[in-house]
Amino acid sequence: MVSVSREIWGRIDGNDVARYILSEDELSVSLISFGASVQRIVYRGLDMVISLPEPELYRKYAMACFGAVVGRYAGRIAGGRFSIDGREYRLTRNEKGNHLHGGKHGFGTRLWESRTTGDPADGVTFSLLSPDGDEGYPGEMNVSVTYRVTSGHCLGISYEAFSSRDTVINLTNHCYFNPNGVIPPSPGRQNANSLPDNRDIEMTILADSVVELSGGLPTGRLLPVEGTGFDFRSPRKLARDRDISSPEDDSGFDHTFVFLPHEPEQPVAVAAGLRSGVRISCYTDQPGAQLFTLGNPGSVFAFETQHFPDSPHHPEFPDTVLRAGDIFRSETVYQFS
Repeated sequence: MVSVSREIWGRIDGNDVARYILSEDELSVSLISFGASVQRIVYRGLDMVISLPEPELYRKYAMACFGAVVGRYAGRIAGGRFSIDGREYRLTRNEKGNHLHGGKHGFGTRLWESRTTGDPADGVTFSLLSPDGDEGYPGEMNVSVTYRVTSGHCLGISYEAFSSRDTVINLTNHCYFNPNGVIPPSPGRQNANSLPDNRDIEMTILADSVVELSGGLPTGRLLPVEGTGFDFRSPRKLARDRDISSPEDDSGFDHTFVFLPHEPEQPVAVAAGLRSGVRISCYTDQPGAQLFTLGNPGSVFAFETQHFPDSPHHPEFPDTVLRAGDIFRSETVYQFS
């Protein structure tokens, strides 16, 4: 039986920030209305994600996307522009001349409306109205994100969106995980959690290719992982002392893994904490995920299930155009065991 509680956690610019806590057995998930963010995940007494202790810190570090919903478009769009049916749209350029994670004021920087869902309540739905022209995107877009905790220690994230005009969309969640646990910060501290080393994480990813990058942007090619540092088809440590993710870069991963065809009940990735014995399994209907580590060997990782970056410039990639009148739906589940 899932329990759901709600409180006013604090204020930002005079507006209340709501926090919900979903609990079932050994799993507890805290959610906040700023950025529709996952603020905390506790499993068997261990904190599974980076959290911040105060609402104001989520605004201060909003571009780090701590647990936030990222949109309208997760990842980069080259040159901050794209075209649909020959008409060009210009977006906010907020990263080296490109558009990143929805722009300067993406979805992770907004206060969302919120309500409990289910009868009896077993989840929380956050809703946002993104106006026509928001950060340069066409169409008024209605977005909702529903979080549910279910039996089997699962956190499900369901996305839904529709637009008044043809537009592009690529939504994800940006939690920073460590299955060995992180040490939660004390109230009033200005830093995030203390972090174990991710060399103690064993990773499996069901992907035989990654999106090739040049200057942080896709070239359009998919690179086989076999014989490279990207090959996680069999379990191996996420980072080693000299685990180079590409020939030019030893700073860690910031790459899109392309999933193999698989059955829905099969996870696309599993992260195992070698210290804790905790496993985080990821299930999704998306074609890929961005693996992002904070440095090499690093301490935490994000696994952002999504479409590919810069897809509007690459017709060979899965399509990210959302036509007016159509509904975008997607679901990702993280299971803790």
